Amino acid sequence: MRFADAEQWLAAVLLLVWLVAAGLSAFRQVPRVRRLSMVTLTGTGTAAGLFALQAGVVDAVADPDGISAADTPALQWLVDHRAPFATAAAMAVSLVGGTAAMAVLAAVVVLVLWFRRRRWEAGVVAVATAGAGILVETLKNIYDRPRPPEATRLVVETNHSLPSGHALGSTVVLGIVAAVAVLVLRGTAARTTAVVLAAVLIVAVGLSRLYLGVHWLTDVLDGWLVGGVWLALCVTVLFHTRPVPLPGPDPERPAGDADLPGAAAVVEPTTEMSAGPAAAQGDSRRPE
Repeated sequence: MRFADAEQWLAAVLLLVWLVAAGLSAFRQVPRVRRLSMVTLTGTGTAAGLFALQAGVVDAVADPDGISAADTPALQWLVDHRAPFATAAAMAVSLVGGTAAMAVLAAVVVLVLWFRRRRWEAGVVAVATAGAGILVETLKNIYDRPRPPEATRLVVETNHSLPSGHALGSTVVLGIVAAVAVLVLRGTAARTTAVVLAAVLIVAVGLSRLYLGVHWLTDVLDGWLVGGVWLALCVTVLFHTRPVPLPGPDPERPAGDADLPGAAAVVEPTTEMSAGPAAAQGDSRRPE
């Protein structure tokens, strides 16, 4: 498979660069203005680690060994254990996690955020979703991997197999929506529910593609990992550079005369003002 070795080298370089940058920032060996924040270090480190894992999956597919050896047994086990109810559920989940459904979900979230004046979050969701679509098409054409045999497929697919577009797209869209929910929702329970629900749906979408026989196991793993790389970068941008709202009036400050329209400002007395009549008399005794 093309670019498999190049990806591993690139992953190693990115990890090395991140380790150096993190070390310099941690030990304050660079000026404060150039130090990486904890959000940036965590997000970029996660992205670098996931990219290294993704490069390993691609290499295993290129030189069939390691985890790619589980592709055929995993597919055959799912084919042997199909049942009508499970098939209907897998088709429904696959439909929900498809490109069209994820695009509609992202569009709705963007519109809601935009009209609620959450313009920054809306922009990040839009960019994350568009980037996921570009990654799917680009990587499928680069890797050019055939799908499993047609005899195992329960739905029709005509493009390439690696990575799984459903796994990648759902990871990015559901992940970025969950990240935005953490920012805008109030209460730990609501935020936790959003994150857990997104994670469950992401896993379910990937498994549904395996069950339907349209992807190998490594296709789905690669989709999750590539989606995770892009999601980590988008979440880093979302949390690190989002605009901070201007502070409003202090609710604990009592409303005084200075808060009323047209009220005069209170001026602290200066030395000249406090000098009083004595200063004036001293000035009158000066010779002209």
